[in-house]
Amino acid sequence: MEKQALAGVLAPLAREFHVPLMVNKGYSSASAMYESAERVVRASDDGSKPATIFYLGDHDPSGEDMVRDIETRLIEFGCSDLSVTKIALTMNQVEEYDPPPNPAKISDPRAKAYIEKFGNSSWEIDALPPDVLAQLIRDAFENTIDTSALDEIKEQEESDKQWLKDKLKERNS
Repeated sequence: MEKQALAGVLAPLAREFHVPLMVNKGYSSASAMYESAERVVRASDDGSKPATIFYLGDHDPSGEDMVRDIETRLIEFGCSDLSVTKIALTMNQVEEYDPPPNPAKISDPRAKAYIEKFGNSSWEIDALPPDVLAQLIRDAFENTIDTSALDEIKEQEESDKQWLKDKLKERNS
């Protein structure tokens, strides 16, 4: 995601769904993208299992371009089967939730193409209410993640926690 300020809203959801969260201000550095690519490849064992990256960012010239940038750079760093999906802030969400507009940054090199497509206004993702953002993310996770496999993992974690507690009690007795 593009906004550090949203980490407090999104981090609990990422933990709940066992999903890594990457927070950047603007475009990601090459080293951050390399580390992300390594994480994706490790998670898919050999890099061949499809990976889904969800992106959250402003609806502005750079925010709209970051999906392309993330996908291109992750592929360059070895992610072979990948989809990057912007789950917020989309134009449909702008129309539905009517966040306050800002003028599009004319100084952004992508401004001309953005303005031709969307007009002179842009919108910031953090203008959406936190509960709306949380629900958009929850919906995206639930529609993508194998929830039965996730439930098995969570059950195993609870079992492991209980085992550790029991061992600690035995040790302290």
